[in-house]
Amino acid sequence: MKRFSRACAVLLSTALLALSACGDDGNDDDGSTGGGAACAAAQACGGDPTGSWTIADTCLDGSIFAEINAGCGADIDVSGVEFNGSAEFKSDGTYTTTSTVTGPMKAVYPPPCLVFDETTLTCAQLDQSMQDLIARGEAPYASATCAAAGQDCVCNLVLTERTTAGTGTWSVSGSSLITESSGEAPSEVPFCVEGSSLTMAAQPSEAGSGAGPLTSYLRLTRR
Repeated sequence: MKRFSRACAVLLSTALLALSACGDDGNDDDGSTGGGAACAAAQACGGDPTGSWTIADTCLDGSIFAEINAGCGADIDVSGVEFNGSAEFKSDGTYTTTSTVTGPMKAVYPPPCLVFDETTLTCAQLDQSMQDLIARGEAPYASATCAAAGQDCVCNLVLTERTTAGTGTWSVSGSSLITESSGEAPSEVPFCVEGSSLTMAAQPSEAGSGAGPLTSYLRLTRR
């Protein structure tokens, strides 16, 4: 197919979100655990993130996919995705991060997700799209299989292991950590430091939106 279906686009976006959920924007990519959906909400409280950190826990719930799921209702499970790496927020206002993300994820697409430009794709066509992306080296996953399950289309894929590094500057504004890397717009992430624990939102917040409870987040421990 010359153009990707909505479902194909959602799947790609989901994979990219999973890759960036640990701070691909230059914040807090680190760790050794996968994301789970049944985590208690955390609260942003601010603090001083200066130091070296390693992830201890990850919580990703369905709210992280709200934008790409609008009007579609896909069920996306990233509980098998694993994060590894480190982050250091230095006293001179600079930071460095290194992260590796890999693992399986699953997406269940109901019929509305398979409609694109008034054309409905079959699950087999979506599966072929996934294979084509892999063959062209354009997919963020190493393998993918989509199969019909009743009216739904169930896709299982394994993210390609990808290691990223980030550097830039950081500052604190209230309960948000502001990071900026060369050539990128500043990113504002709600966070909370309590003793040897650093909790950070999995996604940047919208400007002026306030912190609020964190339902998708990373919890790091001081090294």
